[in-house]
Amino acid sequence: MKLSALTFFSLAFVMAVSLSWAQQKGPGALYEIKRDGKVGFINQQGKEVVTPRFDDVRGKFKEGMARIEVKDMWGFMDKNGVVVINPVYSDSDDFCEGMARVKSEDKWGFVDRSGRLKILPEYDDAGNFSDGLAKVKIKKLWGFVDKSGKKVVPLEYKDADDFSEGLGRIRTSDNKWGYVNKGGKVVIKPVFDSADPFLDGLAQVEMNGKKGYIDRSGKFIWGPEKD
Repeated sequence: MKLSALTFFSLAFVMAVSLSWAQQKGPGALYEIKRDGKVGFINQQGKEVVTPRFDDVRGKFKEGMARIEVKDMWGFMDKNGVVVINPVYSDSDDFCEGMARVKSEDKWGFVDRSGRLKILPEYDDAGNFSDGLAKVKIKKLWGFVDKSGKKVVPLEYKDADDFSEGLGRIRTSDNKWGYVNKGGKVVIKPVFDSADPFLDGLAQVEMNGKKGYIDRSGKFIWGPEKD
């Protein structure tokens, strides 16, 4: 039986979610506990691995690190409960590709797993690293930086979204979406009302209420058709 493109991508999504859950709850998983108002962790055998001593823990362990809160400030610990990055940031996000975004004095920057501030907090907003790049914002305009902090895609777009398979999505002032490469060059013109990330060489896009799939050259390989 031949699967439609939409069915194929739906199955791929379900498989990806299932794999992510299995990785999160596999061997070595830790579980939050709370005692006397403090948060710690036990393992699957119920053994206390991290003594409850944090005011809060946000999210799950990602890349072996979890966000911890002490006196309204955020840092990171490893799975042994060792505080690797001191809680000195007003906000933070999970590690992705070895980097985590952190907030200091209302600006966002990035730290690596050793706690070194790799990209100074100078951005009004930022996303996580994906495919080696992260979207960043200054004064309502978005672009992308690499892990050294170099601005590889100029901050000149109304909106932007994560890179996937070497292409990132950008939205222009007329609210149309297109794609740029890692050199900052627009390789698929911004003509779409919405655009999804590339997955296995294809991306779903929408034009005038009709959806379809394009390849990396911007050519439609299916659609566009109404839902």
